[in-house]
Amino acid sequence: MGITAVLRVIAAGDGAGGDEGYLVSLVVDGESEIAVPLGALGSVADYGEAFARGADDEDRAKAGEQLFAALLGGGLAQKWSELHSRAERANPLRVLLVIEPPQLRSLPWELMCHQGRWLWRRRELLFRRGVIPQDGPGGDELGPLRVLVVIATSDASLLVEQELAAISGALESSPGRVHLEVLDCPGSADVLAHVIDRLRPHVLHFIGHGMPRAAGGSAELVFTPAEGNSWELGGEDIGDLARWLPLLVVLNACRTAQAEPSDCIGGIAYAYLDVGVRAVVSMQGDIESDAAVVFSARFYKELEAHRPIDVCLAEARSALANRPGRTGSWALPVLLTRRDPAAVLPIVFRPPAPLDGITSQQFVDLRRFVGRSDERRQVWWALDDPSMASPAADSSSVLLVSGRSQLGVEQTGKTWLTNWCLLTWFLRGHRVVSVNLATRRGLRMEGYGSRAKDWLGAIRMIRDEATSANQLCPLPRESFAEFNAALNHFVAGGSGSARSGCHSTDDEWQEFNDDAGHADERKAGILEAFLIALRKAAQGQPLVIVLDHAEKIMPESFVSELNEGLVRPIACGMTPPLRLVLVAPHWWVGQVLPDSDAHLITRVQLGDFRQSQFMRLARAYSSRLGIDPDAHTMAMLEAFHGLPVEYFSIDLFHTLAKHVPQWRTAIA
Repeated sequence: MGITAVLRVIAAGDGAGGDEGYLVSLVVDGESEIAVPLGALGSVADYGEAFARGADDEDRAKAGEQLFAALLGGGLAQKWSELHSRAERANPLRVLLVIEPPQLRSLPWELMCHQGRWLWRRRELLFRRGVIPQDGPGGDELGPLRVLVVIATSDASLLVEQELAAISGALESSPGRVHLEVLDCPGSADVLAHVIDRLRPHVLHFIGHGMPRAAGGSAELVFTPAEGNSWELGGEDIGDLARWLPLLVVLNACRTAQAEPSDCIGGIAYAYLDVGVRAVVSMQGDIESDAAVVFSARFYKELEAHRPIDVCLAEARSALANRPGRTGSWALPVLLTRRDPAAVLPIVFRPPAPLDGITSQQFVDLRRFVGRSDERRQVWWALDDPSMASPAADSSSVLLVSGRSQLGVEQTGKTWLTNWCLLTWFLRGHRVVSVNLATRRGLRMEGYGSRAKDWLGAIRMIRDEATSANQLCPLPRESFAEFNAALNHFVAGGSGSARSGCHSTDDEWQEFNDDAGHADERKAGILEAFLIALRKAAQGQPLVIVLDHAEKIMPESFVSELNEGLVRPIACGMTPPLRLVLVAPHWWVGQVLPDSDAHLITRVQLGDFRQSQFMRLARAYSSRLGIDPDAHTMAMLEAFHGLPVEYFSIDLFHTLAKHVPQWRTAIA
């Protein structure tokens, strides 16, 4: 386990301190404190020149040497040398720098340099700023990681779309583990607060401009919506902004780490820390747009891999340092924490089975599924709303995902969307069963293939698919033994309860005999036995059953048997913990689901994408494939974006992949 040190700069109450009466104390692994005067810092204003456009590494090193000498070059020099000598890459020294005097927070401590080496870039050292870690309410957070990216400006020079694509590529290439939403240029603080409280993000990421106030003071975030007046968000606004408090805030905007010496809030970054956010990442100077893209790409790549927050920042800092030129952009990010770095984002998953099944093509291809963030949330939360005290118990039981294309095409992405959410439910502890009613797999009787199926064919297919090794968590076959016996009894014409031992516990694959009398009672008996078997197989855990291509069920058979014997009992909460998802085109829905049942079923309908979304989604698609679009690719995409059409279909990217060389190579 690594060493932990706390360096704390405080005002000396008795005036015995060094530079203007400050002390610096050092505590290592909770042992006794060493306190010495802070060395001479010189003029605070001079440090602002370190990130000026004309500054070079020599200027920054000079500032860094002075900062090191003041903090660690005096009475703490020997102790620091001992600590540093014990640090290794595999066993790093974690250093928390606590700067209590507001007037010293604006100094670029990240530039600290000693003997020609930048301390904050050393692999064996993990520096961060912040306050002394305190235990508080919390514990593990059940995933997926929820991320809200707020775009504060439409200024194309900021490379907003490139940064957004980099974030998407880093976070969403592992399906089901991250939920990412984007808010474009909110028109007011009320709009921003509403979206934050609705999504309840673990991570809140701002892209935009940080501007100093006209009268001087700490920077503000400036929002410039396409319609309406611009508005600002300052440090004093943070406490009243929203009810929900993120765990991590990333301010990828200029000068959001800076605080005017007389500002007791200490800038937007410290304001977020003060209200209880566990960690804040901000910028202490003007960061170039391409550097901001590099930073976000690497930072979120490490975050998705569940690395501690200080490691994520260190890796992103290294990525900035490796850029061509010596701009010093690596020193701009400031990490503030009030929790241990490993406890900032304690996201966990609780799948009911090993993750081996996620490697199947059904889920691997989801890395190319772009867009639909609103619909993903609606579908996921319909059955498992994380804002509820008991998500599974307090949510809906039946969900309908339908599609209606404005272009009249068949595909709207219903299957991809449902598979993404199916994986999310699985990772959150639900048993899940995916049944594609358009396939012939496992069916032994004529008429139960890709053509329309009757109610009994659908029931048998659900059972066989649920116990198949192709599922993420196959249901135990023995759970259906009593159902099979009841099925054999009722299809042959038996009435009443099926007596134990009188029928085989293997399906004899008989057709239902409508002429044997009491047909409705026998059908009800089969469906009741089926629900009992599903509940037994669920073993007390929520069980989500997805019927994809539900239109393959004969409408009259669905209405008379399945709606009454399967859908309604689940929708009315009579069969906990069962959940049902129907995936079908809108034309089929109108034929089989009566309006009187509308209040029992949550509905999410998909359409085509608007043409205005094309370039953002195309960049995200490229990022998911792991490529940075070259000039030829961008020219092809821009040409399509310029077409005078209002919508494009979801399968367009699959079609374009055959013609865009970079995409074709990445997919091959």
